Amino acid sequence: MRINQRNGLAVCLSAVLLGAVHGGALAADVTTALSRDKQAQLPVVIAEQASLETRKLAEEFAAYLGRMSGATFTVEVGDGSRGVVLGKASDFAKLPFNDAAFDDDPFHREAYVLRSHAQGLYLLGASDLAVSHAAWDLLHRLGYRQFFPGPTWEVIPPAHDLSIAIDVRETPDFYSRRIWYNWGLWGYNNEPYRQWCQRNRAVQGFRLNSGHAYGSILARNKAAFDAHPEYYALNDGKRRTTGGDIKFCISNPGLRQLVVDYAVATIKANPKLDSISMDPSDGGHWCECDACAQMGSVSDRALTLANDVARAINQLGLGEKYVGMYAYNVHSPPPSIDADPHVIISATTAFLRGGFTFDQILEGWQARGATMGVYDYLSVVAWDWNLPRNAKGGNLAAIQSSLPKFHRQGARFYDAESGDCWGPCGLGYYFASRVLWDVDEASRMDAIVDDFLTRAFGNASEPMREFYRLINQDRSRRPPADLVGRMYRQLDAARRATSDPAVHARLDDLILYTRYAELYYAHAAGKSPVEPVARHAYRMRQTMMVHSYGLWARLVSQKAALTDGHPWKNDTPFAPDEITQMLTDGIAHNTPVDPGFESVAFSSKLIPAAARLKLPSVAPGRFPASPQDHQRYYVWLEDGAGSLDIQVRVEKVWANRMPVIKLYSPLEVKVEPVAIDEDGKPDGTVRALKLVTPYAGMHRVETIDGGDHTFIDWPKGMPVTIESGIDTTGVTSHFRGAWTLYFYVPRGTKVVGGWASRIANWAPRISGRLLDGSGHEVADFGKMDEGWFSVPVPAGEDGKLWKFDNAQGQRLLMTVPPYLARSAEELMLPAEVVDADAR
Repeated sequence: MRINQRNGLAVCLSAVLLGAVHGGALAADVTTALSRDKQAQLPVVIAEQASLETRKLAEEFAAYLGRMSGATFTVEVGDGSRGVVLGKASDFAKLPFNDAAFDDDPFHREAYVLRSHAQGLYLLGASDLAVSHAAWDLLHRLGYRQFFPGPTWEVIPPAHDLSIAIDVRETPDFYSRRIWYNWGLWGYNNEPYRQWCQRNRAVQGFRLNSGHAYGSILARNKAAFDAHPEYYALNDGKRRTTGGDIKFCISNPGLRQLVVDYAVATIKANPKLDSISMDPSDGGHWCECDACAQMGSVSDRALTLANDVARAINQLGLGEKYVGMYAYNVHSPPPSIDADPHVIISATTAFLRGGFTFDQILEGWQARGATMGVYDYLSVVAWDWNLPRNAKGGNLAAIQSSLPKFHRQGARFYDAESGDCWGPCGLGYYFASRVLWDVDEASRMDAIVDDFLTRAFGNASEPMREFYRLINQDRSRRPPADLVGRMYRQLDAARRATSDPAVHARLDDLILYTRYAELYYAHAAGKSPVEPVARHAYRMRQTMMVHSYGLWARLVSQKAALTDGHPWKNDTPFAPDEITQMLTDGIAHNTPVDPGFESVAFSSKLIPAAARLKLPSVAPGRFPASPQDHQRYYVWLEDGAGSLDIQVRVEKVWANRMPVIKLYSPLEVKVEPVAIDEDGKPDGTVRALKLVTPYAGMHRVETIDGGDHTFIDWPKGMPVTIESGIDTTGVTSHFRGAWTLYFYVPRGTKVVGGWASRIANWAPRISGRLLDGSGHEVADFGKMDEGWFSVPVPAGEDGKLWKFDNAQGQRLLMTVPPYLARSAEELMLPAEVVDADAR
């Protein structure tokens, strides 16, 4: 951020930093010429006592100025009175600055100044890291870009005269900005990744340690734990001493002293540490002893230990030290005790317990005095498989909205689990790096994207605009062949639009990425084994377009990923003619498709349909076998019913939250539930539940169980219907497991059209049959690809119930009412459909 446009801290720094000017004023409108006619006008100046880090930076900085201007820039030692002065303000004797501006506060160490003046240019920082930021920021302002890691995605503008008029003071909006690879690095990508982070200021200015720590504490103190088994958590009447998710008996004073001693020793041995983690191990198995129960919630216990450590390490006289911890899993709910101000809590955006939203968790911890951060998930291999449009890192709109929101909510640390998948997520990562430094950059998303397209692709920017719109911004449903076919065609158009070899190298990377997506889609659809995917991912690994190591670890095995000479590993780079053939074949084999039908809109005013439409009784179907997460049912209550009486059973899977069941009526003007049940537990027990309502007619039942399975036995004869339309949101959980359900095809309908897909990348492929009103098979989804389906309605088969039989996956209806039920008697339909067809 620009300090003179930000918070109180920034204003204070501005005043001190430029408040003491010696001699003539530094004119903010002075233009400093760095080069002219391929001749350097100024040397790069460092201090006599400059660190080795700054000396290396100066040489690299001078080299880049030379490449951008055609001039030769020298690096000289000087006092800071003239030249391109690069370094810490405290290192120079003759500066018109008060070096006290850069204090020792760990949250201020990234502050720097860029200022042109009559004798040169100042690039001054509070630390070596800040000096690095200043150098790369100046190069960015002069046109340099490192969009993605590696030389292919480095953009150095053609040699030209360099000059700049500038007066800015910068400090980041987030003190820690980490986009890291969740399966780690694989050798070839270590240095490119380091360079990208450095050049885009995507680093931890403040080193926040928040990883799971209990395992390390145990390993460092194994003898003490062996001597005191009472330090371990009590589970089922026994001290649990083995396993990967060991917990402590935090009520034990000896255990707490041991942990404090461990933390104190760690800080003394590493006095430059900013923080130490006290985050619990993953998973459950928290102590069940009476003393721990009396301490309060799991969050209270974990925070008590963190508070003890925070107080102890801040009594060492080694400067302010902090304790990092997540709000995650069982210890995500806000505590009932206050946090020490030196405890930093990073709220995770997934795996939350207790029925709290992310916002409630962040605000709840903050209300207890915790300094807040966010632990996000930009890409997780097992969630998105590096496919287009799957990860948050590939969703520009999600990044644009969430990062400024986190900052408004008070979060000042950002840690994102991500992957080495710059094909689908590269533009998102780059955009995130800009916003994390300055949240106002979020409003410039279109300009940042345009800058990327123009600089990275030149004359090919327009077809690449459509390519990146498809993979990073387009949210419309597309079958894999449609999406991949469009991607290939835009890459082909881009190739034809330019002869620039640097642009062609970037296009080659993206062709290899598109081929990966094509191969993975075929594997996911059961058309191809995993071997072609693994071979291709490995051979293209140095493009860093996909997270090859993570993919191998998940698709093959981690052992295979680490095995040299594995038969599927080929280190031969792809030859240009191979890439061209890939593009040609990809276009030939993947044709963009039109759904072949127009979507029809229906109201959500549902009424029972069987009697008025004279629908015949049919063999009962079944709801999906594994109803999970968020489910929504529409039911009909007759006049005078007064309540919905159901039998409910919740089977434990994750136990992320206690199950909640809500009953809504459209007649309730406050749009609030008319009844809520929060007394259920995921224990498999059948409960009789009475949800009282003053209304009759249509009601909506919503269940939220945090990943468990909620089964409901409905009253016999009661209409119970679920929605499954193209715009239905939040209820894909209805389709976990096999199911058989009916829907109605109104009179005059010519085509039954919609979308068929798995509910997630990990789920079984689509299957099942579509039967018309006479029971004839009209489609076999097991023989179809995911995507649009369009089935002509045979003569005489309209005005009847059709059936999805023994189906897996979603069927989102678009040309008929998108409502499914187990029988004709249970089916409710839009009132306008019933009225029209009953006539």
